[in-house]
Amino acid sequence: MTTQTASPADTPATDADAQRACVTAEGVFSSLMRGSGEAYLPAYVLFLKATAGEAGLLATLPSLLGSLAQLLAAWWAERAGQRLRLVASGLAGQALLWLPIIILPLLIPSHAVAILMVSLTLYYGANHFANPLWHSLMGDLVPEGERGHYFSRRSRLMNGANFLALVGAGLILRVAKNSGHTAWGFAGIFALAMVARIMSVHAVTKVREHPIESGRLSFRPRALWRELRGTQFLRFATFTAVMSFSAGLSGPFYAVYMLRDLHFSYLQFMATQAVVVLTQIGTLTTWGRLGDRFGNRLVLAITGGLVPIAPILWLTTQNFGAILLIQLLNGVSWAGFNLSAGNFVYDAVPRERRSLYNALHNILTALALVLGAAIGGLLASGISPGVTVLGVTFANGLLWVFLISGLARLNTAVAFIPLLREVRTAESLGRARAAGFVGPKATG
Repeated sequence: MTTQTASPADTPATDADAQRACVTAEGVFSSLMRGSGEAYLPAYVLFLKATAGEAGLLATLPSLLGSLAQLLAAWWAERAGQRLRLVASGLAGQALLWLPIIILPLLIPSHAVAILMVSLTLYYGANHFANPLWHSLMGDLVPEGERGHYFSRRSRLMNGANFLALVGAGLILRVAKNSGHTAWGFAGIFALAMVARIMSVHAVTKVREHPIESGRLSFRPRALWRELRGTQFLRFATFTAVMSFSAGLSGPFYAVYMLRDLHFSYLQFMATQAVVVLTQIGTLTTWGRLGDRFGNRLVLAITGGLVPIAPILWLTTQNFGAILLIQLLNGVSWAGFNLSAGNFVYDAVPRERRSLYNALHNILTALALVLGAAIGGLLASGISPGVTVLGVTFANGLLWVFLISGLARLNTAVAFIPLLREVRTAESLGRARAAGFVGPKATG
């Protein structure tokens, strides 16, 4: 594979637009993969007869183990002074790993869960190998004052692709189940996911390499701790890790609750995921404009107060329509939270250390998700239906998990958001306003 090289300062505006178009295309194809593949992995796990605890571990542990590849990627890239080849290699490896995910559990059903654990660990490892390098490169391609506008637009297109893939895959699964060929339905949608990832690799190869200074990366813990201690990045990474832990308590078990306990069809399950995506499409532009104008810390504060509400609302209903409304709120809150969190990392991290800091941030998040899912799984298994705590009784033990997750999210927001400070300067926020991406300046 041949890659071209350019420095950020020397890239003409028209070429920069073409480069960003390739970045957007990569995001769209990646979202097609997630919508037709990753979104239905929880359903696939339950189809393979996994327990709730196994479903929780399969949803989080492979991602944690795979995330360790990010440190290798950051070291390799800064030693070599380039990122693009490594990104393309990691994503290509991820595409190929759909094959064992599709084939092996169906061929050896007695060991399906163990096989899927290994396959998904390699799958997420390949993705995590590419992830911090790709995000670092994207940060070079998009000027600071344009990030809220550009990434909200890119995310909107990605969510549109995700929605189409979700709906298409859900219809395929419905037809396959009705005809008695559910396994073939899963094989078909995962094959589509593999093709989408291959197309995203093609888009990545069209991006120009932006060299980084080589040979500087050190993993000496003491030196790294001295560098990070007291920084906004460390406070932010701790905040997002604790919030991820709180979300991880319940996150893997909504699919179990809907498919196993509420007996939702695959089409109903698809609808609950699709409404989140549609809501994100409708709100990302607004969140991006708010972040560009007032800073990402404000958006984190607003959405950090919203994300605890949805899991608590699950306690109030089993009605399909009401659950769609809960998912709508979920989409609004997490759209703003994730967009502003990603932009906060770009703002808080020096360019030359972006790959390493992204890797550390993602590993902390993955570790927190696994711990949350493991504790959530223990709670789900240990709390019997009908148990009463402080005079409160739920017919399903998973509802206790949802309540604990909501309260943990609320405590996290209250404890950490006051510690965060906006890292973008007033000058950079003013440039964002002047660029026309955030609307008129407030008056009066």
